Amino acid sequence: MHNCIKLLILIIVWSCITSDAFNDTSDAFNDTSLLINCGLPVSTQSKSISDGRVWQSDDDPDFAPSYLNTVSTSFSENADDLPYKVGRVFWSDITYTFTLTPGPKFIRLYFFPNVSFNNTLPHQFLTSLVANSFTLLDKFNPFLNSQGKPFIILEFLIFIQNDEDNLNLIFSPESPGILSNGSPDGLHGYVNGIEIESIPDGLYLNDSNLIYTDANDPEMGYTFDKDLTALQTAYRLNVGGEIVDERNDNPGGMKRKWDADEDYVVGERGIKLEPDPKWVSSKNNSGTNAAPKIVYGTARSMGDNSAEINLKRDLTWVFQVDPGFDYLVRLHFCELDANVTGIDERVMNLYIDGNLAEEDLDIWYEAGGFGIPVYKDYVITVPAHNPTTASKAALSLALRPLRPGRVIDVSLSGLEILKVSDTARNLAVPNPPYNSTDTTSLNQTPISAKSSIRKTLIIIGSVITGLLLVSVIILALFRSRLQYKKLFTSANSSRPSLQTDLCRRFSLSQIRVATHDFDQNLIIGRGGFGKVYKGCIDGGATDVAVKRLNSTSKQGEQEFLTEIEMLSRLRHRHLVSLIGYCDEKGEMILIYEYMPRGTLRDHLSYRDTKGTSNNQVLSWNQRLMICLGSARGLEYLHGGTKQLIIHRDVKSTNILLDDKWTAKVSDFGLSKVGPASDTGVGHVSTIVKGSFGYLDPEYYQRGQLTEKSDVYSFGVMLFEVLCARPAVELNLPKVRACYTKGILYTVVDPTLTGQITSECLSKFGEIAELCIRANRDERPSMRDVVLSLEFMLTLQQTAENTGDISLMVDFTIRNNATCGGENGASTISFGENVCESRAVGVDTQGSIMVSNTAVTNSHMEVKSGSVFSEIFDLRAR
Repeated sequence: MHNCIKLLILIIVWSCITSDAFNDTSDAFNDTSLLINCGLPVSTQSKSISDGRVWQSDDDPDFAPSYLNTVSTSFSENADDLPYKVGRVFWSDITYTFTLTPGPKFIRLYFFPNVSFNNTLPHQFLTSLVANSFTLLDKFNPFLNSQGKPFIILEFLIFIQNDEDNLNLIFSPESPGILSNGSPDGLHGYVNGIEIESIPDGLYLNDSNLIYTDANDPEMGYTFDKDLTALQTAYRLNVGGEIVDERNDNPGGMKRKWDADEDYVVGERGIKLEPDPKWVSSKNNSGTNAAPKIVYGTARSMGDNSAEINLKRDLTWVFQVDPGFDYLVRLHFCELDANVTGIDERVMNLYIDGNLAEEDLDIWYEAGGFGIPVYKDYVITVPAHNPTTASKAALSLALRPLRPGRVIDVSLSGLEILKVSDTARNLAVPNPPYNSTDTTSLNQTPISAKSSIRKTLIIIGSVITGLLLVSVIILALFRSRLQYKKLFTSANSSRPSLQTDLCRRFSLSQIRVATHDFDQNLIIGRGGFGKVYKGCIDGGATDVAVKRLNSTSKQGEQEFLTEIEMLSRLRHRHLVSLIGYCDEKGEMILIYEYMPRGTLRDHLSYRDTKGTSNNQVLSWNQRLMICLGSARGLEYLHGGTKQLIIHRDVKSTNILLDDKWTAKVSDFGLSKVGPASDTGVGHVSTIVKGSFGYLDPEYYQRGQLTEKSDVYSFGVMLFEVLCARPAVELNLPKVRACYTKGILYTVVDPTLTGQITSECLSKFGEIAELCIRANRDERPSMRDVVLSLEFMLTLQQTAENTGDISLMVDFTIRNNATCGGENGASTISFGENVCESRAVGVDTQGSIMVSNTAVTNSHMEVKSGSVFSEIFDLRAR
């Protein structure tokens, strides 16, 4: 009877373990935990200072080959802790054989990048590794892959099948003989440490009948056989939290490290979410083997913004991965917002590498309630773009909130990205190139006389090869220069050469990587020329705005060339910076610094065509600072360069704002170089181009362009800022009449009530009215405008410092005063869709169109298919 009870208990325990191995947080699966420090004296152990873990020598008959010390040697390094203090250098294959139980295993390899052994330099150590039938490393060099880190840990996952009881790790050095770089043989392989950990079956490698979501095509499933698949950890992040080291990876003691996600968030970073009190006290917060509790207890979200703001944004991460592989992307979620109490209350879309991987993702629904951890797996294919190099590809992850949830936000707690072995069971990639040209520092170990002759021949061959290579490069550069010159001189043979030394030229493939192949979800603006995309260059370190001319358009080429010519030689705090361009395969693309707050027009309080409010409305101080910054940028163009430059398209959509609200003048596609001062000519005769509502009437009438044309457009923009009305609705005669009669306050944006002093308002109206004088000689210079705005800013700040609110004007109080138009002409109110205007514009062919009568409010901006600089519907650039 007693034996039957014991047997029954044993059956129950075994049933629990096998039926719910994934959710069991015990160490039952952890039958293997090996820490091997290669190079420790035979059969010895040593304890790590940092974490107290005990490392054993690799010179152990239980798993090391008997010939170990014949083909290798141990060496010491100037490192602070194990396993980097010692290592093993080998010049022939070494096979370690470990007897293990079947199941999935983590294999971690430890390397010290700045290894030094005899005369072999760090970049010369090349190590290959095959684990059973999987190629994990192929001529791997830690120094070239370190990215400045003091040490490297590589983590792989393979499955030991039931018919296998051994894990064979075969380490190989570079093949003997003459190397491709011309140096003699003698390169070595090396490794500092090997760690093996058992993990729960099914945690990462599920059975082949379990289907993963294919992020490239969510309608299709993705499967792989765990017996034929190996994984390599690319990223493991505690999203919204701090670093979790291997000691705190509590589920099952798998000793995984979770990095913080700060370095991978691009654009708006959102906020970190700390554990909610309900989560701390919840019975559901025990976590799973998928991730430790500390990971599920934090998250990153967009923050407490309005629904309108969050609905226009994404929370985005970008990672650099090896192209040519599939990747398992695991996302960890846990609903921590106490405001979410049921399904459909927080809903979001998930995009992986620009693909809509999952629509209407609901954490509450997926997990089953508040504070319950859950994860979801997706597989994405990253195509190979050049299998012969080690260049990386950008892999993006984006979450976008959706309605109808009452919490319009996103949330993510953890993230893992694991590279999947290819059909050849390979995970290895080439090393990044070694940039040094110092060949004298290669291994110079004395060898035989025969080898000396061989070395001499190698040097001679290297010199000849080098000369041939230099000749090829010079020829390629010469041909490229001819093609570049032909491209630009064909557009305008009389135009001076471009100053491209301050401007990068990008390949089309680089642009495609930066924009995720022109992902529609990254569009941040569009106009007659085409679209503007948000992109990332330099490995995701720099956000940029990528402006792409519609490839089907025959227009805009001259504007494209002008933009490059102008901005490549202009540098000023209040001018947007041109980073580079692309002119490959018929494409015309410009790359600018990214301006996250979009345009000035985006932040004025009038409503767009859909009747919805635009972004954050600017305060009066912000408007004044933006106007002053814009004026300084134009002043630089008019007097701070060797030649006068006339912008010719000054307007609120061409004033961009960075994250600190600094104003920068943009879009120089219509710009012209003004007349030289010694010619005695005060204008440039040219075809009239510009934007409706901003165009200088004298320029239109005479076709004579001067810097005062920019002043006129700037004056229109000043009134646009003051009144919060589009230029085409401003009805300048009415605004001027209101200023003349001293009742300018009747047309000021009501949201500015209590923010402007009466004296500042008077001065602002005065300078704006002077700017829009019909006679250009009566208009001030941009230098005068800058001085006036600086004076106004001083007046405003002085009044604010006194704290006397009686000095501020209340624009919500309207009287019955009427302004009338010029010469007593009657005018209509701002609220209607028709207004009197004497402004002119240009059609798509550049011809003049005039309106001295009323014009409707639809299509009031100039159609600008011929204007590369035009921007519509711009959120941020």
